[in-house]
Amino acid sequence: MKEYLNDALNLLKDFVNMDSGSSDIEDVNKFADRVEYEFGKIGIATSRIKQKNTGDFIEFTVGSGNKKILLLGHMDTVFPSGTTRSRSFSIKNNILLGPGVLDMKGGMVVLLYAVKNVMNRLPDDTQLSIFLNSDEEIGSKYSKDKILHMAKDAVACLSFEPAKPGTLTTERKGIISFKICLHGIPSHSGVNYDKGRSAIEEISHKICRLYNLSDRARDISVNVGKLTGGSKINIVAEYAEAEAEIRYFDKNYRDKLYEEVENIINTNHVDGVKASIEILSERPPLVSNYGNKRLFQMAKTEANKLGRNINERKTGGGGDASFIGSEGIPVIDGLGPEGENSHTKNEFAIIDSFPFKIELASQMILNIAKGY
Repeated sequence: MKEYLNDALNLLKDFVNMDSGSSDIEDVNKFADRVEYEFGKIGIATSRIKQKNTGDFIEFTVGSGNKKILLLGHMDTVFPSGTTRSRSFSIKNNILLGPGVLDMKGGMVVLLYAVKNVMNRLPDDTQLSIFLNSDEEIGSKYSKDKILHMAKDAVACLSFEPAKPGTLTTERKGIISFKICLHGIPSHSGVNYDKGRSAIEEISHKICRLYNLSDRARDISVNVGKLTGGSKINIVAEYAEAEAEIRYFDKNYRDKLYEEVENIINTNHVDGVKASIEILSERPPLVSNYGNKRLFQMAKTEANKLGRNINERKTGGGGDASFIGSEGIPVIDGLGPEGENSHTKNEFAIIDSFPFKIELASQMILNIAKGY
């Protein structure tokens, strides 16, 4: 199982040491060049899907049969250009460190090696359809339609996002991400205070109302992650904006939550302030169903054969597998490496999880191809 581990870790080092932040199109496209090269080395032709608003996407096809298995991954990270110069790939005991080492440069390596393992062992009726986007970390706004199109007629989908140790992901929260913008009336905060209408005062009320939508009992969470506004301390703020998100597991909550957000935006505490909302991105929840449970049971059986035990995990994190699941296609997520602390400087992946996940994913692909 471990004969290729050194090569895989060397490739991971190269991947991690290439910046590919979602908003840094040039960086992402350079990384996409490298990814294309690596798949080309094992004899797989690639199709580059050019983009204007984000980095390019890549589509790969292995085999030409009618039974399609969809494999998903993403090339972007949350870290801005220049991060790898100050915090490059490193190894400490049994863990790997570096920006995106877990989410999901590590998943890219697992996916590549799994495909390499099975490409010459697939039945004639099977096709692997592989899609890598570059906007997953910002909601897959530009790739969503392509993902849904590729999912048509797929018998199953495997997603190579990372996992917490000893788990695979079977449920994910749905996410509504949005920006609210407020326009008030500026005035001198001393001489003409009563003539002003503060956008900051109004956005403060709206933020408090948004947070009141949080409901731990129903697993609904609200986060305002970015807030800007005003110009000077002695001027009543003319403008303010906030970027926020709501996450939920139960798909039946979506419409009511959206309605409540719109009500908050359209109801003012400060007269004279105008408000608007822009939906930045949206993902449905990944809901565990019969097909997903069958895939998990298959994974659990194969993991046991490899000397490991795995459990199902619900996560508040979003992922592209949710789009596939919403179409009723069996999906399992978390086939990337195991680790912790994604999206932070403390992100790490566990070395021993790489050969395990490569073998697990390889066997699952072959099982699905045989009809599981």
